[in-house]
Amino acid sequence: MAEIKKVVLDVNVWISALLWGGLPSKFLHLSRQKKIIIFVSEPLLSELEITLKRDKFQSQLNKRNYTVDDLMTITKGFSEQCFTIFINVPKLRDTKDNKIIATALTAKAEILITGDRDLLVLNEYEGILIQNPKDFLNIYFSDYLNQKP
Repeated sequence: MAEIKKVVLDVNVWISALLWGGLPSKFLHLSRQKKIIIFVSEPLLSELEITLKRDKFQSQLNKRNYTVDDLMTITKGFSEQCFTIFINVPKLRDTKDNKIIATALTAKAEILITGDRDLLVLNEYEGILIQNPKDFLNIYFSDYLNQKP
């Protein structure tokens, strides 16, 4: 049996998984099957909630018959919460990304999964790999890429 991977999903991956499904939703299935452990922190949850409340997501929430509270409950159900520290990574182009790296550090995650190019250009930070969803699935769970959700 493969080793369980400890991961942190960036807010953009959570939003894609929760509102559109597709490739990012495979992380929720992997979590349910205990093949990965997804970690979140209070700052990450707060950013997710604020982002989901944006007007541009309302039609998709309505289409899927979800409220922001529903999606926050789902998120918490698929993840384990860790405390967070505050760090400053000078190499980051967007200082708001410090919180996602801090979450990965405190969770002792192996991989941070994101679609954010500002994070992806780092490739890794203090031993934590930074990968996009497709690369992660190709490397660790290629059999999931062709499965229907």
